[in-house]
Amino acid sequence: MVIRLVMLTAAALTTAAGFTASAYSLTQGQTDQAIAFAWPSLAISIAIALIVPKRRQRVEAGVK
Repeated sequence: MVIRLVMLTAAALTTAAGFTASAYSLTQGQTDQAIAFAWPSLAISIAIALIVPKRRQRVEAGVK
């Protein structure tokens, strides 16, 4: 559970940092730099989210 939370938090922080840098670049009128900051952070966040371990399911008596 803790590992899941840490990994999802890392994905969220990576996305937030990339989009913040992208938004700042857009305010400066640098569209190409904004795109260059946005897509890698989004790709890294998706990759982290994909490798997050699945939640364990409870096994009830006799039912799988």
